[in-house]
This record gives sequence, C-alpha cells and structure tokens, in this order.
Amino acid sequence: MEGMNRICLAMISLSVLALAQTGVAQLPKNPIQLGQIVFNDPTPPSQGSPGGRQQGGASRGDCRVFESLTALVPVTQGKVWGQTISDRPTFWFYLPSELTDKTPIEFTLQDPNDQYIYNTRFNAAKTKSGLVRLTVPATAKPLEVGKSYTWTFSVYCDPAKPSSAVFVQGTIRRVALDQQLKSRLGNQMTIDQVKLYAANGIWFEAFDGLAELYRRDAKNRPVTSAWGSLLQQVKLDRLKTVPMTDCCKL
Repeated sequence: MEGMNRICLAMISLSVLALAQTGVAQLPKNPIQLGQIVFNDPTPPSQGSPGGRQQGGASRGDCRVFESLTALVPVTQGKVWGQTISDRPTFWFYLPSELTDKTPIEFTLQDPNDQYIYNTRFNAAKTKSGLVRLTVPATAKPLEVGKSYTWTFSVYCDPAKPSSAVFVQGTIRRVALDQQLKSRLGNQMTIDQVKLYAANGIWFEAFDGLAELYRRDAKNRPVTSAWGSLLQQVKLDRLKTVPMTDCCKL
C-alpha cells in the first residue's frame, strides 16, 4: 500500500511539473509584445528651465477652438520637458481644430541664453485636426549635447489680436548615447528599439518611433497596446485614438 502511494505521488509530481513547463513555454519571450513599454522619466534640470505649458488653456473668441492645443511631452515635477539624442529632433502636437489661411502657426527654439536658433512662422491652411509632427530642418543650427533648449509652438487664431495666440511651451535637452546602448539599438526602428529609448528616458525618439510604427499599422496589436500604454504613463491617454494628420515641413 505504501508503495502504491509513493507511485501516485510521483505521478502527480510529474504531471504538475509538465504543466508548469508548458506554462513557461507559453510565456512571451519579450514583454513588449504585450505593449508593456515602460517610460523611465528622468529628473528634469533643477535650474535654467521654465515650467512650460503642456496645454493651450482657456481662450476667447475665435481662439476657443484651439484651447486644448497640446504638446505631446511629459510633465515631470511641474516641468514640460524631455530628452533627445538628435541634433534636430521631431516634435508632436495635438491640433484640436483645422487650420485656415487666417490661422498661421509659429515654432521657435531658443538656446540657454534665450537666443533664437530657429524661428519660423507660416500658414498651413487645410491642415485637419489631429496629431501633427514637426521636425527641425537641416538648415537650423544643431542642438548641442548637454544643453537645454526652450521650444514654443503657437497658433495665431485671432489675426486682430496676435497677443491672444494659443501656445504650448517646454524644454528639450540633448543627451549622448553610451556605446552599450547604441550597440543594442541598431539602425532599424522596431518596437524593441522604442522600448529601449523609453526605458532610458529618451522621450522624443521613443515617442516619434512608436508614432511612426503606429501610423504604418494601427491594427498591429502589440504596437497599439504599446501606443496606449506610453500615452497613459504620461497622462495623455485621452489622445490615443486621435488620428495623425499631415501638417508641415519646417
């Protein structure tokens, strides 16, 4: 009888082990496949950078339709800011209303001494509401590693009152990649690369890379899950279903 009990226990143990091994084999090798992207928000500079403005805020008259203008940049410790590795980075904004020939937009970049390194104002009529992408052109002075810059994006929604323009503003800091991270990133943008950027607190490349993957294939479940997760982590998940729209080449 005792021998039979031992045999039964052994068979049960083998069954449990087999089930456990089956369960482990079914687990995803890469958690990013389920959208588990983690943005490690770095600590912003303690001095020399303004708080900024992530959303346009209350407005009147013709400007009310633009008051929810939003910069797709995190707010950390009260500061609208993020890191980039690019000398001419890409910015994203939520445009709540369609632009016309009477609502010009302006984008500026200023160095730590408040000197303009880039300043442009132009019309982008018929640009529809949605997420718009602006990349600093090759003609602009490049950002230097280790320096913080102030950017401002404005919509001049009332031609009669330029001072009533709706704007968002923040700080961007260029950082250098260490060789170990650089070797892991590779050259082709993939969801794994986006995850590495996010994990290392490099917001601008993480967001732009994921936005491009999402734009190419919004039905890709892992990409869609990561898109919603990243926006939720920086409290911008209200914009996860907003379409992307073509705007402007600076």
